[in-house]
Amino acid sequence: MLASMTGSSRKRGMFEEPDMLAKRQCIRNPEYQAAFQMFDKDLSGTIDLQELNAALQAVKLSVESGTPQAMFTRPFNANTMLWLAGKYARQGGGQIRLQEFCEMLQYLESVKNIFTQIDTDRTGDISVSELSRALKLSGFNVTGWPDGGGDALSLAVAEKIGRAYDADGNGVLTFDEFVQLRLEWDSYLDNWSATVAPDANAISPQQLLTILEAIKSSLESLHELAINPMVSGLPGFSAASFLGPMFYNSMFKVPRPFLHSTAELLIRKYAGGSSLLTFEQFCLLMEFLKEQKKKFTAVDQDRSGHINLQELGQAFAQSGMPLPLEQLLVVARRYDQDQSGTLEFDEFLQMMTELSPA
Repeated sequence: MLASMTGSSRKRGMFEEPDMLAKRQCIRNPEYQAAFQMFDKDLSGTIDLQELNAALQAVKLSVESGTPQAMFTRPFNANTMLWLAGKYARQGGGQIRLQEFCEMLQYLESVKNIFTQIDTDRTGDISVSELSRALKLSGFNVTGWPDGGGDALSLAVAEKIGRAYDADGNGVLTFDEFVQLRLEWDSYLDNWSATVAPDANAISPQQLLTILEAIKSSLESLHELAINPMVSGLPGFSAASFLGPMFYNSMFKVPRPFLHSTAELLIRKYAGGSSLLTFEQFCLLMEFLKEQKKKFTAVDQDRSGHINLQELGQAFAQSGMPLPLEQLLVVARRYDQDQSGTLEFDEFLQMMTELSPA
């Protein structure tokens, strides 16, 4: 069974991972060594992205073996593969050495065990109700109910989280989609833990700004990997789609930190009016930020970090909220705090925070 949250550490339940001693010793695992030799086709001593793709497909097939998912075999999700490469290709360029390859297989084996525990009906995927229960058992209880997980609000939260990672839009999370959820939320956990005291359960606006800047720095290597020419030939991969919702240092031509007023507004929205934000609320906030970043970059084609009135109209239309010109002008003037005639991402984010439903 999934271990529930106890103590101050947040890496438990569906977020558990091997301890440091196990990571150091994993290179001795003969099965991992044999797998490395099998997929290192060019005998270079490293696994490149094409070889990694084949290795991950084999892992995916082993997870889905004997389940209905095995009848509809799909390639391993390219976005998830890039997240794994970003985590384990420490020497850059997507090249993974033996030590990192063994650590990656150990990580995937751990996530596979968690996945099979969550997949209680043995369908080879995770439904909304299964994800909701797993989140609850992992201490993720955004509703505040002691028996959360099966109530309507918990299910709605789980559905919203799952939808963000459901790449094929089939309403469930397959193994590779679940791995991407884990990798992204691992980065949230790591950056939260580096900023917040172990016994603290909530953060201030200034701490939120610190964590957001840390996330941007930690994900810069993923941007560099996504624009690597070697990645462009991967089946199903689009650098624009991959980077659209992502926060990284060079996401705009002129890097800008978030404004303190933006952090305050975001916390009020996701903390129900409170001035402090819990970890559960922070994770939901991150999904909102990704969604808004994706909308903004869809119209900010040149990555200038600001959009004009026409582009703002396109953003509203893509959000399902088309506005006539007169209303667009009113909205633009209200949120154009520096009166530049355009909306910077921070101003756009403040606008969407106030106008979007919770």
